[in-house]
Amino acid sequence: MAKLIRPTWAIRCTQSGCRTLFEVAKLEDGKQQEVVCPNCGEHYVYPIIDEEGGSQEG
Repeated sequence: MAKLIRPTWAIRCTQSGCRTLFEVAKLEDGKQQEVVCPNCGEHYVYPIIDEEGGSQEG
């Protein structure tokens, strides 16, 4: 049996028909990751970073 070693956060899917709560790995400060709801397939980027300190232009 596998053991999750890293600290985790939980995300609740915002789709009205889903609302599944699933775990995601806690990331280092300043990093973001895209995850997919295991139930409905909706994509999320977490954590949401406040861009008050400056915006990144691409």
